[in-house]
Amino acid sequence: MSSERPLILVVDDDGPILLLMRSILREFGFEPVAVNNGPAAIAAAREHRPSVVLLDRNMPNMSGDEVVHALRTDLGMTETPILILSGEPIEPDELATIGATGSVLKPFDVNELISQIRGAMAGA
Repeated sequence: MSSERPLILVVDDDGPILLLMRSILREFGFEPVAVNNGPAAIAAAREHRPSVVLLDRNMPNMSGDEVVHALRTDLGMTETPILILSGEPIEPDELATIGATGSVLKPFDVNELISQIRGAMAGA
């Protein structure tokens, strides 16, 4: 894996969305690591230390909110940008409570998604 390409951890329990995200991220010069559940996300974050985490909020067994908490507390990833993928808008105060950096509304606009990722990386 090349260190030239920022590594993005994508977490979503929807297989087609994971495939789409991997394709989009590669096209825009990122190195995606895709997993489909919370425990796998924590393991992948521990192993890869991503530049940004894109995280589905509504997943079975372990919610996106629980994953954010684990990344922030257990792994000490306090500075890593975490963008929540959600079908519903999330208010800034709710994002702060969760511990997330921002959110991306699904279905997402590709240019908006890439802009948010780049913005999150620049602010980190």
